[in-house]
Amino acid sequence: MFYKENHPNDEIILNTLSELVPKDHLLRKIDKSIDFNFIYDITSPYYSHTNGRNSLDPVVLFKLVFLKDIYGIKSMRETIKRVETDVAFRWFLNLPFSKPTPHYSTFSQNYIRRFQGTSVFEDIFNTIVHQAISHHLISGTALFTDSTHIKANANKNKFKNAIIETVQERKRDLENEINAEREAIGKKPFNYTDKIISKSIKESTTDPESGYYHRDNKEKGFMYLDHRSVDGKHNFIVDCFITPGNVHDSVPYVSRLTHIIETFNFNVNCVALDSGYYKKDILKFLEEKKIFSVIGYRRFHRNPDHKFFRYNSSIDCFTDTRTGEIYTYRNIDRQGYKQYRISDNSNKRILRRAIDADVYDRCRERRLSTFGKALYKRRKETIERSFADSKQNHGYRFAQYRGVTKMQQYTWLSCAAQNMKKMAILLTGDSHFLRYYSSFRILKFKIQHIFHFLKNMLDFLLVLSTVWKRAFGSFFINIFSSRNI
Repeated sequence: MFYKENHPNDEIILNTLSELVPKDHLLRKIDKSIDFNFIYDITSPYYSHTNGRNSLDPVVLFKLVFLKDIYGIKSMRETIKRVETDVAFRWFLNLPFSKPTPHYSTFSQNYIRRFQGTSVFEDIFNTIVHQAISHHLISGTALFTDSTHIKANANKNKFKNAIIETVQERKRDLENEINAEREAIGKKPFNYTDKIISKSIKESTTDPESGYYHRDNKEKGFMYLDHRSVDGKHNFIVDCFITPGNVHDSVPYVSRLTHIIETFNFNVNCVALDSGYYKKDILKFLEEKKIFSVIGYRRFHRNPDHKFFRYNSSIDCFTDTRTGEIYTYRNIDRQGYKQYRISDNSNKRILRRAIDADVYDRCRERRLSTFGKALYKRRKETIERSFADSKQNHGYRFAQYRGVTKMQQYTWLSCAAQNMKKMAILLTGDSHFLRYYSSFRILKFKIQHIFHFLKNMLDFLLVLSTVWKRAFGSFFINIFSSRNI
């Protein structure tokens, strides 16, 4: 039988906000898992406690930003419109329908008048990370780092060409090492001086603090870079650092890793990085800190004949496998490359080897080890997945603000919201498998590392036994044969 139901729009409903929000709603999980009272302690010094009108509750103020980032809403104006009609949003904000919603400019005005130039945003991010640590969701033993570009709020066709002059950063440790090596071989040490470099860059007229980003097979334009580090246990973000798009990935890495270790007191055992971090300074720093590093392979231009030359580290020379010629160490240049030549000068060929090439050799051994391959393979499910989640679900593809400082402040809150969402899901009762899966994976990698070490020891013993047989086997055979005679 045909039936048409009429729903009255002015029906009176006697329900509380809590009754209208589903029990398994994401915002319920976040509210249950995270204690937001710490925001009062962080923001209290920036409010007057003796006069003036009552302000908007600081927790409600920052929850508005968290809602915008958790649900990937493009602007605060759209977030306020959503709050007007969304029951779950109002419940999360403790804002009943009888009270009006805040004005969309409230947060921006608070930022300009109170929080600009302060550490409030970073403190909020760090507190969320500390809460995750207290719940044993972050181990701090394995870190994965990379950078991703964020399109700046600027037209890529509106720019001016600018020439900047900078003093080239000197590597004083390398300079001292080169001069010490020259003195050891009886050569005069080099006199290094500061060098001024002039470079022409594209500077945006809309957002001058952004940098022109141009890399192979990637979109070109004015961008910002987020240099992010995540923990290997549950992929929590432990650091996010904003730079212009023309800053290389390797530039801020050492300082940011030091910041992470000092801020959260992590005992970092291993890191996995892509080939952009294949720098001597980074490799030496990680070795000094006794951190197992795996860095992606980087292809350099080489002479096709390089495969015919074998380096002998015991006597520091090269041997040509085709002719048997030996290239001995003769000199070292200003860049730190040791030069090798034939002793009789019959061949004008010069072979070069970096003074710290052993650092790169050890890096290659780590990359090709069983544990290194397993660790590097996890990058796609940790740092790469974190970037994909930010861009797909949290509005991270485009910059909503201009200037490095403002971008950095709002990035702290965006990454804090992403961590809160992950923490809420992991701490609910239906996520035990996700909660302990990464722990089993880390244990698996450690076991693989131990077995790799035992395998190397076994190979060493086999080689030793072979050498023993060859050296002393014929000796015992001769003794027994003489006795038989």
